[in-house]
Order: sequence, then C-alpha cells, then structure tokens
Amino acid sequence: MQRVTDLADPRRCKAPSLDGQCRNVAEEGSDYCRAHAGIDHMPAVRMRKYMLANAVEQGMLDRFTEDDNLKSLREEIGLVRMMVQNTLRMASTDMEKIQAYSKVNTLLLTLERLMKTCHTLEKSLGELVGKPALLRLGQALCQAVVERLEGLPNYEDLVDALIVDIMRAIQDVDNNEPDPGAVASE
Repeated sequence: MQRVTDLADPRRCKAPSLDGQCRNVAEEGSDYCRAHAGIDHMPAVRMRKYMLANAVEQGMLDRFTEDDNLKSLREEIGLVRMMVQNTLRMASTDMEKIQAYSKVNTLLLTLERLMKTCHTLEKSLGELVGKPALLRLGQALCQAVVERLEGLPNYEDLVDALIVDIMRAIQDVDNNEPDPGAVASE
C-alpha cells in the first residue's frame, strides 16, 4: 500500500488512525485506502466508458434514463441492464451460458437493489404516491364536494355517486399504467 509523503496530499485517506489521519493513499475513486474499506472504482469506470463508446448502447442508456430527477441512479440501473444483456448475448455455446449464469445472477441482484433504492428515493422525494395518500386525497375531495353541493335539492344522491366514483378510481389505480398526461403529450 502506498503512503503519502506530503501530509497535505489531497489523495490522502480520510480515515482516522491512532496517530491522527491515515497516511495511506486513498484508492482511486474513493476517499479511503483499501485498509479502510476503500473501493477501487476503476473497473466500473472503465466498463462505463466502454459501454458508452457504442452508439447503440448509448441510445439504450438514454431510454433507460428518461427521468432527470434521479439521473445518476437511473444511469447505473441502465448500465447494469446493458451489462446483463451483453453478458447473455456474448454467451453462444452452452458452456459459455453456464459460465455466464453466476455473473448474470450477481448483476440481477445488483439491479434489484438499485431499483429498490431508486423506488425508495422517488417515494421520499414525492415522485410516487402510495394508496393511503391517495385515499386521504379522495376523502378531502369528497369533503370538498359535500361542502360545495350542500343545500342543493337531493344533493345527497349526487354526493354519494361522486364519492363512489372517486373511491373506485383510487382503488383501480395501477402504478404500472402510463401517465395519461404523458400519453397525451406524445
């Protein structure tokens, strides 16, 4: 492991040690040395550069990363999906396919974790709305309808019908359906 000669070296590991700050050189792409759980990100950086050198794969990545809010996480998901496709495409014989399964399995587990993280972040940022929030919205809408229509003759029947329609619409919401606003704008 390489040590810094200048204590002010910006490549110096940021981890604390018994006599102050660690004096090892941090791994490239990390703030920490290998002894302090630094990770060498260069293989991933090289793979990313290789993957983006191909115009077809750049187009594929663009399709996988439509949303600007979580661009880097979506790019990682897109890259992992491309790596799975490339690994499977490169395996032509049965033996190569068998050898590729462990790599594909690892990539799919990584993809699953990235997608769960992305979903969690989108939900915390307000990008996704859960059914309980939709039900609260429906209740607020129904209350507003009741307040606006109160006093009209037979308003109870109209309010009951509207409440049934609103609640049915909320119950039928499917997160996998395309956004109607997005479809209309295409």
